[in-house]
Formats: sequence, structure tokens, C-alpha cells
Amino acid sequence: MERQAYTEIERPRSALRLIGATFALYRDFPWLFLILAAIVVIPYRGLDAILTFALADVWGNALSFIVLSVADYALVVPLVSALHVFAVDDVREGRRPHIGSVARRAIVAVSIVSPAVFITWLGIFGGLFLLIVPGVVLWVRWAVVAQTASLRAKDWKDAVTQSERLIEGRHRHVFALLLLTLLITSAPDYALDLAFGSSPDGLGQFVAHSALDVVTTSFTALATAFLYYDLEARMRTEGPGNAAPMPVIHSSAPTGYGGTRPAGWYIDPDSPSRMRYWAADGSGLWSTRTTKTPKKTLAEWRAERPEDPA
Repeated sequence: MERQAYTEIERPRSALRLIGATFALYRDFPWLFLILAAIVVIPYRGLDAILTFALADVWGNALSFIVLSVADYALVVPLVSALHVFAVDDVREGRRPHIGSVARRAIVAVSIVSPAVFITWLGIFGGLFLLIVPGVVLWVRWAVVAQTASLRAKDWKDAVTQSERLIEGRHRHVFALLLLTLLITSAPDYALDLAFGSSPDGLGQFVAHSALDVVTTSFTALATAFLYYDLEARMRTEGPGNAAPMPVIHSSAPTGYGGTRPAGWYIDPDSPSRMRYWAADGSGLWSTRTTKTPKKTLAEWRAERPEDPA
């Protein structure tokens, strides 16, 4: 029964509900996603430790920073993102994810995911360095590049285009999810820095930071996977976010259309001050979109509506 419920992963949710769905999936698969992150993050943290001790001078630290940064955005983030979105896709289809199967698909996809993530993050950091706002805008526009590269893109350029298409017109929603995720993952990291702030680097600190990196990297990848499916559902039910609004369709009996209802806005008889959108995409469902009913439209609707019997 629990597997069946997850076939509804691909549906619109608010940013808070996306975070809630992320925690819920952790609850039902308590080790799966942590293991998927650990098999990438732990070797990376090991490389970090080796370079830190081997390159202790100023130039060595600079070289270490460059190597680790490239490894992070060319391998760690792409691989962890791909592993998580493939696992979520299995859950969405009602299959129990198996680490071997998920890993094979992620490795195949990394030839597209890696350049897509690395190049877009170069753009994001460039925007942040020059002016903060352009970097934030690019961060939002390219939020699901890793997911589109994993599941649907034919190359890294297509992944960027697909991400922009899904997010167009939905920037505030995406920014809210990214900001919530950043706050959730930054808080424990900050607390850990406070705990070890006055202590020298040691094994305990390394283990604690490594374990926390596994958790926060996994959480970010899983939340972003949910965001991807949320955007897919919004695209399917609402169309492109920057599309021109459909014309209002007046109807005194909107429920009479059934599945043949034309696409457009309809007054909700249960709440006439609000209108609901019917996308006519073959799903036979109302979109989640609502809007305030214009006064003139509401007056016309009430004038056309037969008087209720006393």
C-alpha cells in the first residue's frame, strides 16, 4: 500500500510540502538515500583529508581548493543528484530502488549530468562574483539541471534548456524551496563549526563533518528531485509558467461538461469568488491553479444562474 501512495510523487506541492515529502521519504527509506550519498561523499572527503595533509603550504592549499572544487561540481554533485533522482523515479513507479540498479543508471548518465552541473555552477559563481543578483537568478533558473540531464536531456545544453523551461514563470516557488533547503542544511553545519571551533583539526572533527556532509548532500539532492517532479506536474497541468492566460469561459453549469470541458477558467460554484483552471490535457483533473473572479465576470455569472428554489 505504501508503494502505491508514492506513485503520486509527480504532483504540485508548496515549498514547505516538498520539504515535508523529502523527510517522509527518508522516514520510509531510512538508509537508502544516505548510502547513495555516502558512496560518493566519503571518497571525496578522503581526498580532502589527503590533500590537506599533503599540501600544507599556501600554494598547496590553493591547489587543493581548486582540485576539490572541480571534483565537487564535476563529480560529487552530479553523481549524488543522479543517484537520488533515479531512486525517486523507481519509488514513483512503485518499484523498490536497488542500489546496484540505481548506480548503473547514474554512471551512464554522468557523461551528460557532469558537464551540465559543472558549467552551470561556473555561471552561477561568476554571477555571484560580479553581482550577487545575477548569480541568484541563475541558481534558480538552473535548479533542476542535474535532474533534467539524468532523466530526459540528450546533452548538457538540452539539460540547461529543459531546466529553464520547467522553471520559467515559477521562480519564486523554486527560490522558496532552494532557500528552505539551504537553511535546513546550513544550520547543523554551523552548529558543528561552533562545537569544534576552538579545537584543532582531528579525527573526531573529520568524522563528524564527513557524516554531516553525507546527510546534507543527500537531503539537498532528494529535495531537488522532488522539486523536479513538482515542476513536471505543474508543466503538465498548468502549461508553461510564462504562457498567456487562457480566456475566461463563462458557464452557469461548469460541471456539466465532464471530461470534454474546453480548456480555460471556470467559476467554482462552491466558492464563486474564485476561479479554477481546466487544462484539458487528457488527465480529467482540475489544475491546482486558482485566481480571483473579476467583479464583472462574477456579476454576469450570478445574473445567468437560475434562482435557487426557496
